[in-house]
Amino acid sequence: MTGRGNGSPAPSEDSLSCGRCGRPFPAPELDRLLWCDECVATARATARKAGWLAGTGLAAAFALWIALVQQPSRLVMGGWVGAVLATWWLGGRIGRELCFGVLRFRGRPR
Repeated sequence: MTGRGNGSPAPSEDSLSCGRCGRPFPAPELDRLLWCDECVATARATARKAGWLAGTGLAAAFALWIALVQQPSRLVMGGWVGAVLATWWLGGRIGRELCFGVLRFRGRPR
């Protein structure tokens, strides 16, 4: 017998449904928010793409501000390039974690 008509087995008494996809899993296979490993991996992949996109946009805006407002001399250009790269990396990391947190909070498939 199947559970929801999707070919997955019917949940037993010692299994729980994934909070995102709804498939039944044994309780130890789910994380603390009741997500299966596949759903966590999918959310992380989505968050990774969105995070690096956010980091790239932030770094581009910062580079544009540097070029138009600061107008640095060639003498200190290396420092500005380093600042833009740091903005890209940190913006990507922060964006990825924020996006992953939002996906986990919403708990719905995309």
